[in-house]
Amino acid sequence: MWSELTKTQRYRLILVLLSLLIIGWILYLARAALFPYILGLVLAYLLYPLVRRIDYYMPAFLKRRRLSRPLSILIVYFLVILLIAGFMAFLVPVVANQVESLWGQREQLLTQGRNLLDEWLVRYRTTIPEGWRQTIEGNLSRAAGAIGQAIQDGIGRTVTALTSTVSLIIGLVIIPFWIFYILADERAMVNAFEAMIPERIEADVRNVLSIIDDILSAYIRGQLLLCVAVGAMSTIGFVVVKLEFAVLLGVIVGVFEFIPYIGPILGAIPALIVAVIQSPVTALWTLLVIFIVQQVENLFLVPRVSGKSVRLHPALIMFVLVIGNEAMGLWGMIIAVPLTAILRDVFKYLYLRFSDEPISPAEALQRVRTEVMRLEV
Repeated sequence: MWSELTKTQRYRLILVLLSLLIIGWILYLARAALFPYILGLVLAYLLYPLVRRIDYYMPAFLKRRRLSRPLSILIVYFLVILLIAGFMAFLVPVVANQVESLWGQREQLLTQGRNLLDEWLVRYRTTIPEGWRQTIEGNLSRAAGAIGQAIQDGIGRTVTALTSTVSLIIGLVIIPFWIFYILADERAMVNAFEAMIPERIEADVRNVLSIIDDILSAYIRGQLLLCVAVGAMSTIGFVVVKLEFAVLLGVIVGVFEFIPYIGPILGAIPALIVAVIQSPVTALWTLLVIFIVQQVENLFLVPRVSGKSVRLHPALIMFVLVIGNEAMGLWGMIIAVPLTAILRDVFKYLYLRFSDEPISPAEALQRVRTEVMRLEV
């Protein structure tokens, strides 16, 4: 392929590669300050469909004066503010009261927990043979140490990335303006981007971006719906079984739901701890609620809501979550699954396009979306 390029094309390719390397190096050096802008891009991506839909129904005279898009963005901002205000008015006070109550009862809960743990230890030591105890305790100690270190490293990397520079605060302040300009000048940015793409690969670039958009939009929508559904079901179940701090614990379950597979387990741990301290009967009922919610999620919600967005085997998902945690902490775990699905489909598309038999961009894109590809060497 290199030999087929002219001398001018080679120089241009070298120039583009060098420019990309320099830009990548600069972004790497400034990575600690990029979080607000990445967050702004994500929020703009989430808000764009709504802005576009409102802009579509705007009166023609506003479109002629180029006022429809800015007005649509302001309307979306107003709707988001109303949503946040409703959330703050109804849910936050309940959660805040339960957090305050939990903090006020911390000494009592810790004492009950220690007493319950001591009681269990006595039963454990009197019923389990010493040889078995040593094996069990050794395995539990190693597992707890590994899990604790992983959680500590993940949180540490996440906190460091968020707080290592004053630019973070500045970035958070300008996020609304950053999003506004992205949404307002979206068409101009797309045109500028397309102008830099050589005509012979323009269709391929568009198809790759379409693949990324399909996976990201489906995944984000699916995970948000799962968070809301699982959090609501858990909260209702906790209230029914009369678990203390039910709303707070239900919100925790819903938030952790955004992390695939591992998140539901992590989110259920606080609820089970509180339930065990409260009473053994409540613990059993809480465990039943968690089990029912998980079954509803796995059997009905996941296959319909997010199962089609990534199409990854659960074993592979668990593997990439570990890699994501090692690489970027909590944020790495969040982006690992969609990123893996994107890399898989982009690889499939490029593999089809580079085949000996000519395959058009449209056909390659269709096969990526509908067929299970087999590699041929």
